[in-house]
Amino acid sequence: MLQWCLTEALEGGFDEIGVVVSTAKPALEAYVREERWRDGLLPALEDAARAARVSLFRQDPPAGVVGAVLAAGVWTAEGPFAVLLPDNVRVAGPPPMTAAIVAEAGRRGVVLAACHRVGPETRHYFSDVGRVELDELAPAGADSRVRDLQERGGSGPFRAAPEGSWRLLPRYTVTDAWLEEGRRVAAEAALAGVESDDVLVHRRLAASGLLRAIPWQGTIADAGHPAGYLWAAHLLHEAGARERDALDRGTGAAGDLVSIDLGGL
Repeated sequence: MLQWCLTEALEGGFDEIGVVVSTAKPALEAYVREERWRDGLLPALEDAARAARVSLFRQDPPAGVVGAVLAAGVWTAEGPFAVLLPDNVRVAGPPPMTAAIVAEAGRRGVVLAACHRVGPETRHYFSDVGRVELDELAPAGADSRVRDLQERGGSGPFRAAPEGSWRLLPRYTVTDAWLEEGRRVAAEAALAGVESDDVLVHRRLAASGLLRAIPWQGTIADAGHPAGYLWAAHLLHEAGARERDALDRGTGAAGDLVSIDLGGL
């Protein structure tokens, strides 16, 4: 999954990439240090991969997503950057997060997050995770203000059928506003003895009007869920170009798709 994420970062125009590691996963650190992630890259990305600088940041012990972001050290003082979580694997479509989007977020002083509609092929495992309510007055194709975000594990206002709903992707910018709220959340989590969750950061940013959603059309699989992992593996390694092209064509090509329904897991 990490290689797919690093490939996505290269496609998005990033020439500096940071990977957060811990002593609990030495194999992952070795994979990055030995540059094995460069093996098998598409020829079109080989030049970008050679020019990219990959840094390792350490988070020991692991303390949640917010802690991992804050572990980026000097990056948190140098300016805006992007977060791409590798357990959500992009299968089709353009990169949801790009270097240009990060620069725009820095200019505007807001947090920009990629957002997509949940389709029939993913409704079984996305459920309410990341569900958002957007400002409907934004022009088509423009970023929309996030009015509300589903609380993790809570009943919230998002109990309708998940298919067709908007969902924030774990592809977002980290600006001064994010860091300020993230440090508060990390401090509260440390006092409570729990991991720091970026959902809480985003809920607070939404309440203050600083979280904006960028519409993205493509397919992403939540490989942290067993059904999502199997579906991603099927598309990336078994289905071949025909099925991936069908995903790029959108809902009109739904008949070409193979759906793996493991909702009972």
